[in-house]
Amino acid sequence: MQALKKILGSYNRYRFNWLVKDVLYTQPLQPQGDSPVIVSMLCHRDVMMYLLAIKSFYRRLGRGRIVIINDGSLTARDIELLNYHVQPSAYEQAHRLHSPKCPTYISWKKLFCIAHHIRDAFTIQLDSDTLTTGSALSEVSDCIDSGTSFILGTWQNQEIGPMMEAVVAAKAHPSQHVQMLAERSFERLPDVENLKYVRGCSGFDGFAQGAFDMDYLEHFSGQMFRLIGDKWNEWGSEQTISNVIVANSDKGTVLPYPKYYNYWGEVKPADFIHFVGSYRYHGGVYVREARKVIRELLAQ
Repeated sequence: MQALKKILGSYNRYRFNWLVKDVLYTQPLQPQGDSPVIVSMLCHRDVMMYLLAIKSFYRRLGRGRIVIINDGSLTARDIELLNYHVQPSAYEQAHRLHSPKCPTYISWKKLFCIAHHIRDAFTIQLDSDTLTTGSALSEVSDCIDSGTSFILGTWQNQEIGPMMEAVVAAKAHPSQHVQMLAERSFERLPDVENLKYVRGCSGFDGFAQGAFDMDYLEHFSGQMFRLIGDKWNEWGSEQTISNVIVANSDKGTVLPYPKYYNYWGEVKPADFIHFVGSYRYHGGVYVREARKVIRELLAQ
């Protein structure tokens, strides 16, 4: 079954890349300004997706510099394409981003990179499997201008709330996923009564200048390792701490849903879509929206 899934995944990715290849004929970006910093982790197989993500996003935001974290698989041809189409201000090497006090899971590399850049500028984390489909990103621009950290929401009218509410909600579910275990354990944090939380998605989030630093990541990770042990090393821990950071920023918010949403098989009117892995190619929505974006980019 796993072998079949792998074959199907490879086929879907190959077909997608073929159907969106005209993104290579769109105009290259001309990045402007030092803020925000737009950070993305990138691997060889996702280069076409990333070009769609960053070009569709940047055409609406229209400002900021771009930083790419190379997971180690980018080829010389990939770098050539990225230099031409995106003109990143820097490439960070994933193997150089680490902390002995935090999980080793690769998604944490994004947080380590962001911790460096938010010392000087608002910093956005943009996943490669996202697409900006609407005509405006006013909420994102407002967050940048006002220094408000943000995160992608997961339901309508979602708000940041007391951390203890998340504890109660997590206790109602038996899941052993790292995020659920972490949320159930929050009640044992020494300052839980003064903390807030939001169950967002870190596929797209933004952090105000100075929102956190490496000391914060290491301190919180140390607490979680004590509470749930090596489980904290698993995928999903980086999303959990992103939720905590945004919720406890001096100013934090959830982007309005479904204007900004995760695609789980249901099409919604949106300006921004995150095509999560398990539903990425479901119903042909991703490729259909991508080709529409490409037509708009070619017309510019």
